[in-house]
Amino acid sequence: MLEWFGGTANVFNLAIPLFGLLALVTLPKIAETNRSRRYFVPAFCCWAGLRLVTGLREGTLVAVPRFLGASLAAVLLVGFLGLCARGLFEVWKLRDESASSS
Repeated sequence: MLEWFGGTANVFNLAIPLFGLLALVTLPKIAETNRSRRYFVPAFCCWAGLRLVTGLREGTLVAVPRFLGASLAAVLLVGFLGLCARGLFEVWKLRDESASSS
């Protein structure tokens, strides 16, 4: 079954963003994340989707057409980068607001 997703290495690489997503989902129970979580959780979902699309492209289960796979991977990568940048901007704004209020 691991070969469906491109082998053991791709499944392991897919587990890394899923672990980050799990950490982001459980983090608000430990610390206050405010609005930045709204951006980081979808960003990690985009990253997991990107790894899944590239794994399926290299795997044996589904033959993803070359143009569809490449365009979907590009959209997911842009989504990941954009959402991470927006989340970091929210964290930066929160840091500036807390520094100016103290």
